[in-house]
Amino acid sequence: MYGSVKVWQETITLPTWTTGAEDPNPMFLEKRVYQGSSGNVYPYGVIDTLTGEREMRDYQAVWMENDFIRIMLLPELGGRIHRAYDKVKLRDFVYYNEVVKPALVGLLGPWISGGIEFNWPQHHRPTTFMPVDFSIQRGENGVQTVWMGEAEPMRGLQVMTGFTLYPDRALIEITGKVFNGNATPRHFLWWANPAVKGGDAHQSVFPPDVTAVFDHGKRDVSAFPIATGTYYKVDYSAGVDISRYKNVPVPTSYMAEKSDYDFVGAYHHDERGGLLHVADHHVSPGKKQWSWGYGDFGQAWDRNLTDENGPYIELMTGVYTDNQPDFTWLAPYEEKVFVQNFLPYSELGMVQNANTQLALKLVRETEQLQLGVYAIAPLENIVVELSAEKQPLYETQLTLKPGESWQHTLPENDARRLTIKVKTADNQPLLDYQEHITQQTPLPEPACAPAMPEEIHNGDELYFIGQHLEQYNHASRYAADYYRRAIALDPQDYRNNVALGTLAFNCADWGLAEQCARAALLRAHRLNKNPRDGEASMLLGSALERQGDEAGAWDCYYKASWSGNCRDAAWWALARLAMKRGDTADALEKVNTSLQFNASNHLAMGLKALALANSGRTKEAQAYIVVCLEQYPLSYPLHCARWMIAPGDESRAGLLRVTGRRGINGSLLAGWLLSIGQKQAAKEVLEVLDCQEALPILWRASLSDDVNKRQRLIAEAERCHARKVRFPNTLDEVQMLQTLSDSAFARYLLGCFWYSKRRYEEAVSCWRETLEKSPDYAPAHRLLGVYAWNKQQDAAQAQAYLQRAVELEPENARFLFELDFLKKSLGTPVNERLETLAARKAVVLKRDDLTAELLSLWNAAGHYADAAAILGTRVFHPWEGGEGKVTGQYLLNQLHRALQLIERKAFTQAARCLNEALRYPDNLGEGRLPGQTDNDIWYLLGYCAEQTGDAHRAAEYYQLALQGGSTLDAGRYYNDQPADYLFWQGIALRKSGNPAQAEQHFQNFIAWARQHRDDVPQADFFAVSLPDLVVLDVSAQQQHQQHCLFIEALGHLGLGNLSASQQAMQRLLQLNPAHDKAHLIRHALQSGMFS
Repeated sequence: MYGSVKVWQETITLPTWTTGAEDPNPMFLEKRVYQGSSGNVYPYGVIDTLTGEREMRDYQAVWMENDFIRIMLLPELGGRIHRAYDKVKLRDFVYYNEVVKPALVGLLGPWISGGIEFNWPQHHRPTTFMPVDFSIQRGENGVQTVWMGEAEPMRGLQVMTGFTLYPDRALIEITGKVFNGNATPRHFLWWANPAVKGGDAHQSVFPPDVTAVFDHGKRDVSAFPIATGTYYKVDYSAGVDISRYKNVPVPTSYMAEKSDYDFVGAYHHDERGGLLHVADHHVSPGKKQWSWGYGDFGQAWDRNLTDENGPYIELMTGVYTDNQPDFTWLAPYEEKVFVQNFLPYSELGMVQNANTQLALKLVRETEQLQLGVYAIAPLENIVVELSAEKQPLYETQLTLKPGESWQHTLPENDARRLTIKVKTADNQPLLDYQEHITQQTPLPEPACAPAMPEEIHNGDELYFIGQHLEQYNHASRYAADYYRRAIALDPQDYRNNVALGTLAFNCADWGLAEQCARAALLRAHRLNKNPRDGEASMLLGSALERQGDEAGAWDCYYKASWSGNCRDAAWWALARLAMKRGDTADALEKVNTSLQFNASNHLAMGLKALALANSGRTKEAQAYIVVCLEQYPLSYPLHCARWMIAPGDESRAGLLRVTGRRGINGSLLAGWLLSIGQKQAAKEVLEVLDCQEALPILWRASLSDDVNKRQRLIAEAERCHARKVRFPNTLDEVQMLQTLSDSAFARYLLGCFWYSKRRYEEAVSCWRETLEKSPDYAPAHRLLGVYAWNKQQDAAQAQAYLQRAVELEPENARFLFELDFLKKSLGTPVNERLETLAARKAVVLKRDDLTAELLSLWNAAGHYADAAAILGTRVFHPWEGGEGKVTGQYLLNQLHRALQLIERKAFTQAARCLNEALRYPDNLGEGRLPGQTDNDIWYLLGYCAEQTGDAHRAAEYYQLALQGGSTLDAGRYYNDQPADYLFWQGIALRKSGNPAQAEQHFQNFIAWARQHRDDVPQADFFAVSLPDLVVLDVSAQQQHQQHCLFIEALGHLGLGNLSASQQAMQRLLQLNPAHDKAHLIRHALQSGMFS
């Protein structure tokens, strides 16, 4: 009755806005916050520049199609669903962006809107703009699956995602398999991220039991769908339906607090169609909406991300998670498998329940009952029943094809609770919905931050806080601090020693890992040598094996195999060691035991296949591989074993295809083969793959016995590094680099690993060795400068190293930015910095952040025309969450130019300049947020009107200058009300005839500064976005000191204490000669407007 699923590959051409080059220098971002967790990007390179140029670019698309939907997958762009089309209703049921237009939104930079993105192992997917592996698998009965996936070097996990179409269903089924191939636990996040069309006709379709929604980290909460309080600084107290795009003015996330339903979706009322996600809520509880907001700010981001396709909504669906950030654990060699379904639906509007067969509607509306059924699978002679408290009210029989719907209207004359049921003709239930009765329950409490380690005296609490910080990849607190505190309280605390030892092991600190494991075992083995938990023995065995003590490791692994929670990992480790010893029979016996306990470890499957072949059972080995590949079609070890057993053209082609010759895949295969004693095979596989990336080439060098070839490969690795940037992050790569002690480049990379793991002394030792061997290697100079500033607070040495890096690579804009950033932090005079940057203007203009610094210096030094020329022509590309830098300079420039005109008594021209500042030009890449009070602009407009004799208009403007709150705070975020806005508010109070109120207002400034001057700023535990890619630390204490001095200066100025104000301002400008707002206030004073 239904046609088979079609799958085909096709080269398509898409308009593509291009990015800058990947930065080959490592970014150690220990304090960056991104999407609520650590924004560290190591071991990846970043792309933080966009060219603003568009070209037509070819992509290899994989199409899937049945009679009802057509899906386009793009393996070259993170394995996303790029387009999903409803053939029945002739509409895209997922937002289709007709251009590839990256903006700086992703963890590593470029990110594109539209389609369905699959975010893992954290948000946004690190490889969202990179190619992934894929394979096509034909199933039975016309079913087809496309598998896409990757090995991911940040966590060392592998994902395989199967996209399945069935001939008779109007849905795409997505099976995720996430595997931890490491000897220690890992964590990951999974949020599928479908985009749907925004606009006034959009409405989110959350289940009827969702009555409260949380913000990121559960730091704030709102009622839903009718918000009744303040959320994201927007006042919804009138009662506003935030399920509608048209009612949300600012960038807003919300996530369902809880739901017992298996669906979430969105509906476009104009198109009479929508999208549904269906998955078991016990596994996939995450239900989230994000939008940029309908305001000017959101429209600017729409322009940044598409040319013609307008606004979109992100309708995210989380697996093993109900909030962001929210990660789940994977034990060593554990695989987690889950299923999600995405499907179009139409005509019904808001639905109340859905599964993979049908969607149901039951709504009371204008004295009518609206009933509806939408078919996802064939519905033959189904029975629809409506009842009230088990009393039948209505029944009908239907037959619907996938994509068809049925609706019926009944008079609403029954106040009892209604139930709609759908059953098969033989009375088997398909789906039902009982009207949800909303309980009047209080909103849940938002989360609160845990105590600091030194405040806690309970080892159990310290352990669980540490686990939370580790699991959630927290940005400003460190799990090790909590574990160390617990061990200080109890040196033999079992769990905290294992936890700290595991962290040490992951940092290649084998000695500390061994020490912690032995301390844990002193407690665990004090009464008997057979505890229930084997983790400490497993950790000790792993640490000993890494240190070369394989006999000691063998004993520890055997001890761990006695404990149920370590059996599979222990027998796998023993099988590896047996294989290394050359005892194939023993290896085969032990790997079979491991696979009995864990049938999803495809590393073990690969060893089993090789052991079978080495035992003379080649055909059995090959048959075993075929069976395993049906379940794990992207398993590199299985494809590698197939090639090793029968190294012909077909198996070689399969290996090359599935690995994509990507460097991480080559590195992982080399590490796996060496762990089972197959050194020669590792050499041969790396030769066959011929990955043109630094680390796999260094693997080849480390395995080579030919000195000349070794040196040639090391030189080739250094040349290839910038082609595809990846730094070492696996423990096998660390041990490989340690064998290349004669290579300056290998020592440099090894130092990068040590620094990323906070092992600073080892890092510095490596980088100094690099410079001994290669004195002009600029990247090492740069990193030694970063270390000198961040870890030693040695400003002179930091400046010398960074200056040398700039001298060695004068065209490197990042190096120049970092040198200037250091000079700014050191309080270098404005003119000195300006002279350097103006002389290097061509290099400066390569980067937005460096250009913003030049604009700041021009504005501070009075070169307003120079700044205006750049602001009027250059196209800027902001980072999401890092907005306000360039637009801040635009506002300053307009205000300075207006003050210049005020000085000349050209008040009409000044007013024109100020009015222009009330809208950002499109080339700045940002829009204005609702609620931006612009007190400075309104006050100055009032002053100009007053000077031209227009008292009525002046009074109106002064009234507008009173807008906004009047409470001072620490001013951490760009969308916080700036302190100087409150200054202009106070001046406007005086102009509006409220001198006593103005006096009190400014007294509050001085009192606040006095009260908070000695505060010690703490990082915001729930910070969501501090995305700056800046490796040099900024003193939060010094920033706070500057903030207090500025507020003090403004308070004195508002009270007319000019001398005291100037003293505070002078102290501020000694600390930060380029303080933008201090220069603005000085200019305002100079203009005579306060006299």
